[in-house]
Amino acid sequence: MALNPSPQRQSVVTFPTPNVNDILFFETVDAERVGPDVPKYGSSHPDYKKWPNHRLVHIEAADDQTRYYRYYYAADQLEQDNDNWSYSEADIGGTKFDAVSRDYVIRRSEFSSTVPAMGDTMPDTPTSKFSGTHVLAQRKQIPLNDKILNGLYVVEQRVYVKKVPLYRLDYDEFFSRTNYTKQTLYRKGEAVGGSTIEALAIDPDNAYWQLGTDGILRTVQQLSDNWYAVTEQQVVNTTAIGSAAGGEFTYFTSVNYSFPPVLQTNGIQFDLWERRTGAETYSPRVLYEKGAYRGPCRARVDVQWSATQLSAISVPAPPQPQPIALSTPYFSLSVKETLHGPINIGVSNGTEDEKYVFTTGTYSFNATNLTDWPTSLIVSSTVKKFRGGWLRETVTVYPPAV
Repeated sequence: MALNPSPQRQSVVTFPTPNVNDILFFETVDAERVGPDVPKYGSSHPDYKKWPNHRLVHIEAADDQTRYYRYYYAADQLEQDNDNWSYSEADIGGTKFDAVSRDYVIRRSEFSSTVPAMGDTMPDTPTSKFSGTHVLAQRKQIPLNDKILNGLYVVEQRVYVKKVPLYRLDYDEFFSRTNYTKQTLYRKGEAVGGSTIEALAIDPDNAYWQLGTDGILRTVQQLSDNWYAVTEQQVVNTTAIGSAAGGEFTYFTSVNYSFPPVLQTNGIQFDLWERRTGAETYSPRVLYEKGAYRGPCRARVDVQWSATQLSAISVPAPPQPQPIALSTPYFSLSVKETLHGPINIGVSNGTEDEKYVFTTGTYSFNATNLTDWPTSLIVSSTVKKFRGGWLRETVTVYPPAV
């Protein structure tokens, strides 16, 4: 089509993008009318009011006699962001990310390898077309497959990745919880943990890489010169659920345990026996509150994890039964090991014994460490290394109901 033709110029217009303001056109010029002086590449269009953004990009002969030339003009400030995008997928160090690719036509003299910088945010054009935040991850330059534009312009392909954490969930059979693993992409120079990611990546002793009290461990992988992937892994899920603390659980089982017999209060009594001669003698009798037990007992196991070292819970002394043994000319007393309170046995032969003089005495036996079976008893508490932290396991035994 022709726009405002003149005796020496005739324009043919094309539209490289859907925006009609982004015009690439050539003009057929009569060499005899315009003279021998050829304008330089990059010079503005003579009609700067009509074509304020267009520059001369190419000149070629329009006929064999070189009587006519074609002057090619292209708009230097194309609104390219509206139409130069496409959805893609970026591979950074073997990890794939959703991305948007944009191709820009740029004047060679105005091209910059540092602007925009890696990690810069993608233009929001078309407005609200793309969800989330996209940052510049890759850029490469390719020549134009067009002899007209190639002299002054180059195509740069910019790949913007969608910067969102990548999650994975795994079931932890030991704690019966679900743990997450999160991978986050960081660009060189980005602030992380009070430093830059590239500084942290070469500082293995930094607290950022240590196992936290929240059960989270971070690792880093450098994907390229400009990009790093930080993986945040829940080694142990310490998030509380209701009143139940994370990193802890309790279960019930049975263990074999033994409990000694228990003597009644006033469990040693003496029965009176009278002889035909009129003499009196006493015979001891033992009364038990509980008999001895050995076998399966209900037990509770408490398991607790911590990133810092735990101390074992103090294990109290188990029941320690003691025997009672006493021998006199009048009786003998032998009680096997048992739990009992303090025992005092008084002995007197009176004043009428034909064989022994009058004698009195008291035999005392101290109480055992426990005088009855405890309602519960911690029988073991162990601490060991586990998943970079510490695991404490405490076993509490309950006596059988009698």
